[in-house]
Order: sequence, then structure tokens, then C-alpha cells
Amino acid sequence: VGVLPANRFFCKLKGDQTVINYIIRRLLLAIPTLLLISFIIFAILDLAPNDPTGNLPMTVPPEVREKIRVSLGLDQPMHIRFGKWMVQFFVNEPLNILHEAFGISIGDAEERTRILSWATRSPVIDLIIQRTPQTLWVVGLSYLFGILIAIPIGIVSAYKQYSWFDQVGTFVSMVGFSVPTFFTGMVAIIIFSVQLKWFPMIYDTTLSVDSWQNF
Repeated sequence: VGVLPANRFFCKLKGDQTVINYIIRRLLLAIPTLLLISFIIFAILDLAPNDPTGNLPMTVPPEVREKIRVSLGLDQPMHIRFGKWMVQFFVNEPLNILHEAFGISIGDAEERTRILSWATRSPVIDLIIQRTPQTLWVVGLSYLFGILIAIPIGIVSAYKQYSWFDQVGTFVSMVGFSVPTFFTGMVAIIIFSVQLKWFPMIYDTTLSVDSWQNF
């Protein structure tokens, strides 16, 4: 009688260990997969007929344009630029995040290479940290309202399967998944901001999240 529970325990333990091993294998397999995908994307962008300096005005002299390419490292071979990108992505940027977000300095933070935004010419990590609170606020509210609306509709649709409510809910869901978000977002702005005037039409850019008025 006492052997059966022990067997069940070891079988459960073995099953849990199998699941853990499977998760570890999948995670280890994801690393080379992501590296391969990033290399393919990097190579495709390198095959493009133009580079970021192509967006410069035509009035920029060729010698100035070439100096900009050199400063950006675009004159180097693709494999060297990809290697530098990997070092920047996996080493320098995590250290920059620790320094900017948590004040933890490892090595010389002032001399460490930083990725600059092409549009603002400021460190990308600084922009991400600056805009993260507002982004989480907006995205979090959208997920919250989505869950509060979707769960009751899903429960009623499952309870009254094949009813008109279920058919309408399924149709609206399919339309929502099929239509691009930039179109549905514009329609929502027109309906709820322009026509009904329930919400402000202009997005808040203060990056300060402390009240509903900021939203």
C-alpha cells in the first residue's frame, strides 16, 4: 500500500523533469534561431540599394555624405557590422539599461558605445526609458478594457452557442482581427472623439503619468 504513492510521486517527478528539460531545450534552440533570423534580416537590409544616408537632402555634398557613412560604420563589411551589432545588443545595451534605469554601473559607462536615434540623435535607451511609463499606461488600459469586454462576451457566446449573440460576437471578432489597426483606430477616433466627443482627440505628449487628465 505504501509503495503506490511513492511510485506516483516518482512518476510525477519524472514527468515534471521531462517538461523542464523540454522547456530548456526549446529555450536553447531559440537562441541560435533568433541569431540566424537577425543575420538574415541584417543581410537583406545590406542588400538594399540605399542606406540611411539616402534620406539626406540632395544638397549635401558627396564628400560630406561619405563622411557620414564612415561615422556610421556603413563603409565596413557586413559581417563586421553584424558582429559589432551583436556586441552592442547583447553587452553594451544591457549595461546601458542597468546604468540608466537602476543606477548600476559596470565598467566605464561614459566611454561605452551607445546606439543613437537617427531622427533625434539622442541615445535610444534614454528615449525608451523616457517613454516607457506612458506606453505601459496606454497599452495597459487597452488590454484592461479589452479583457473586461471580451470575457463577458466569450462566456455568453459559449453559454448560448450558435445564437444570434454568438454569431454577432464571432463576426465582430473576425472583423477586428482582419481589419488593420490603423484603420479601426481612425474609425474609433472619428466616432468617439469627433462625433460623440467622449475622449480627447489629441494624444498627450508630456510623458507624465499621474492622473486621468494626462491620459
